[in-house]
Amino acid sequence: MYNTDLPTRAELPSTGKLLRSTLMAAVIAVALLITVVLPAEYAIDPTGAGRLLGLTEMGEIKTQLAEEAELDQANEEAAAVQAS
Repeated sequence: MYNTDLPTRAELPSTGKLLRSTLMAAVIAVALLITVVLPAEYAIDPTGAGRLLGLTEMGEIKTQLAEEAELDQANEEAAAVQAS
């Protein structure tokens, strides 16, 4: 099946362009990690952007719920040990 022509060597990006694009993608990924993921998932907000966007509050709620779930599980295990 013939869909498209193979690119010529002149049409392919150079090694420098590939490295620059990879570096830019890595920098953007780190910036997103610091400004969005950490505040939303772990309530860690080193830049303050998470608080402005309301993500830090969401992370605090998630952290609190995780702590409550661990406490409930520990209480259930303790009750099971006492019952047996």
